[in-house]
Amino acid sequence: MKRKILVLIMGLCGLSLQAQNLKDVFVEPSDNGKVFSDFLLSLEKKHNVDFIFDERKIQALTVNGIQERTRIIDYLEYYLIQYKVVKTHDNILFIVDKDLGEEFGKRKDNYVAIKSNKEGKVTLEGVVTDAGSSDPIVGAQVYLPAINKGALTDVNGKFSFDVSPDTYKLDIRFVGYETTTLIIAFSPYGDQQLVESSIFPESKELEGVTITAERIDRNVTSELTGVEALGIETIKSLPTFLGEVDPIKSLTTLPGVSTVGELSSGFNVRGGETGQNLILQDGATIYNPAHMFGFFSAFNPDMVSDVVLYKGGGPANFGSRVSSVLDVKLRNGDAGKHKVSGGVGLVSSRLTVEGPIVRSKSSYLLGGRISYSNWLLKATDDIQLQNSSAEFYDVTAKIFQTINQNNFITISGYRSSDGFRLASDSTFSWETTNASIRWDHTFNQALSSSLNLATSNYLSKVENPDPIDGFTYNNAINNIRLKAELNYNKGDVVKLQAGLEGEGVVIEPGKLKPLEDGNNAIASDMNDQRALETAAYIQSNIKLSDKFSLSAGLRYSQFMRLGRDEIYEFDYSNINGRYPTVSDTLVYSNGEVIDTYGGFEPRVSLRYLLSPSASLKASYYRGYQYLHLISNTTSTTPQDYWVASGPYLKPAMGDQFSLGLFKNFKDNVYELSVEGFYKEISNSIDYIEGADITLNPSLEAGLTSGKGLAYGVEFLLKKNQGTVNGWVAYTFSRSLRKFDSDLHETKVINQGDYYPATYDQPHNLSLIFNYRLSARTTFSTNFSYSTGRPITIPVSKFSYDAYLSVLNYSERNEYRIPDYHRLDLSLTIKDKPRKNKRFMGEWIISIFNVYSRNNAYSIFFDRYGKASKLSVLGSAFPSISYNFTF
Repeated sequence: MKRKILVLIMGLCGLSLQAQNLKDVFVEPSDNGKVFSDFLLSLEKKHNVDFIFDERKIQALTVNGIQERTRIIDYLEYYLIQYKVVKTHDNILFIVDKDLGEEFGKRKDNYVAIKSNKEGKVTLEGVVTDAGSSDPIVGAQVYLPAINKGALTDVNGKFSFDVSPDTYKLDIRFVGYETTTLIIAFSPYGDQQLVESSIFPESKELEGVTITAERIDRNVTSELTGVEALGIETIKSLPTFLGEVDPIKSLTTLPGVSTVGELSSGFNVRGGETGQNLILQDGATIYNPAHMFGFFSAFNPDMVSDVVLYKGGGPANFGSRVSSVLDVKLRNGDAGKHKVSGGVGLVSSRLTVEGPIVRSKSSYLLGGRISYSNWLLKATDDIQLQNSSAEFYDVTAKIFQTINQNNFITISGYRSSDGFRLASDSTFSWETTNASIRWDHTFNQALSSSLNLATSNYLSKVENPDPIDGFTYNNAINNIRLKAELNYNKGDVVKLQAGLEGEGVVIEPGKLKPLEDGNNAIASDMNDQRALETAAYIQSNIKLSDKFSLSAGLRYSQFMRLGRDEIYEFDYSNINGRYPTVSDTLVYSNGEVIDTYGGFEPRVSLRYLLSPSASLKASYYRGYQYLHLISNTTSTTPQDYWVASGPYLKPAMGDQFSLGLFKNFKDNVYELSVEGFYKEISNSIDYIEGADITLNPSLEAGLTSGKGLAYGVEFLLKKNQGTVNGWVAYTFSRSLRKFDSDLHETKVINQGDYYPATYDQPHNLSLIFNYRLSARTTFSTNFSYSTGRPITIPVSKFSYDAYLSVLNYSERNEYRIPDYHRLDLSLTIKDKPRKNKRFMGEWIISIFNVYSRNNAYSIFFDRYGKASKLSVLGSAFPSISYNFTF
């Protein structure tokens, strides 16, 4: 048996102990020859102190060597050379094995004296918390090796179990944390009722572990095709432009996703237009996903949880677009501890704060970014840009609230603003204000529901300060969406989704107001457009057998164009220039139905498992799009605007077929996929030759509807784990358009033959390479190549009377600009983790466009046919930024 604990006889008699300080306890030469354990027990009784020791080991020793009156502490340290003597309190002394004592040193935190007066069974209680945040650790193992007894901590980090009042070595273990060892003893002079231990995250440099809510082989086992999911850590691993992490540009490194030029706004998916992508952030629509004309993403990377792109249009719970759905989810704030994180770069900085509102029940997340980017414009090759200025900011917020175990509410908000002044000319500005609230309710383990209310407001403005021709021009789109959904989940056997959705939209296509009365600018105000889109859908995932699995959905959508509005009737038998004359005007009152469209949108995807690590998938998707983005540029700009379908603009209808082979190797370390697609889009919109699409009340007469055709093959080889990881993505695809109208020859483009779309790029290649030099240092590269996009050029010219040069242009998009390629490099260096270090940071050093490729963004021709090339970035752009968290 280990040593007994002193019974407080005097306490039972109603007297209190007056303990002495161990510094005042002395031994005499007369004590030589006594049994050591009896000797210590007698000192305890005499001086009301406590010696914590193993009686079995010390009882064989005898007291000797005392030459004169000596302090007990000094004598024990000199005599017990095979033990470590540690004074933790004025009247408590631990005598432990030397090896263990050397490990602990004299840190009092490692020696715990629990106050107890009992000799029988006592309850050992305690709490385990995170050393950095003080959050409770749930499921930590508290273990006494000597008696093979222990417990796990509960949701509050607490533990308790009965033991004999003895001295113990106690180990505390938890995955991802360093093992903590304490010496526990029970003493009448102890100052603790509980064992309170804070444990530290493990500082060993291990391979990174990714935890996801999806199976690691989801690419093989899921039924859907054309789905690309990127976690924020993957996005942050890619080389950045000037240190700015960009989820949108990360997507363009994946097969089937492209962009028309260097740092352009928007993206194209499988031959679709930029306006044919539905972009959602926590259920609210983002109409312009970029800052500074595409230099930076509208999404704050510190706020994003994950990014999912449905290249095939997505399941039936998504609609309104015919090319893709980009679903961006904001993460919840930390409900256990307060954090501050951010980054400082060469052109912008960001800051994020988060933490609990009510610990473990509700949290807040607030982040913002601001730019100081004018020096970037000075570094470009364009003289106008060098004399320009640009700035932006955005603020994102989210609140998560637990009502009870079955009800959760999240509230998200987003606000962004951009300003860009071109030389001494106009100022372009655009802003977005979004908000959403979501209520999730769980009925039982299989059935749940969600209700989401979201509003999106986008405003674009151009201001010309010229006193003679000055004006203010703006366009806007505002919507409000309500979506209710039921989810039924029976494991992998049956999953059902059903819902209703309604969206109201108000569009202001354009409004121009002279800066001063009487100047040359002419006021113009296009009629606002109002519309209501509703939909009902059901989506099911059914496991038919061990090999076959089916995902099928049906969506019915209906669209109503509403008044107040004026609709022109055109007389195509009487053409004035390129436009028909207006024969009549139909006036619709407020709320009156102008036109109605609708239809069924089936989606089906079938998966067949060739083996546990390989599958074959085939899918079909149909979708309707009732809003059209009108633009006469290669990339989206603030002057682009949306118009609603109506009597002259029918909704676009997209049909897409895909077939793919998916294979994983070496326990899902490697992924390989080959996927082909074929897509047709009816009622695609383009403008006729010479059309004026800005502030034109006869806008529909300047547009024509036709057919879009896209097809291609996508290849992806990806390594998910290891010191070296990354992917190779290659896409061969074509995107063609055909406009052959029976209405009038002005509606015909390229003699009614197919021609390449502006964003047609047959070859796209991305090479992503990440090399982990150490646990704290990662080297990353990104190489991009794509075929030059199509352009229309003058092929000949002639003189006519006073005109010295009249240009004769080629067929539309008959030629191409030079091919595009670029290499980016980055090095990420993280701080070394240390105990008690709450501040962590990382340096990111990057070089964008390493070999200074002067890629052509566009080719322009003057009135004499002389060509000029515009390159947005014609040189290498090195940058350094610092990210931090504390």
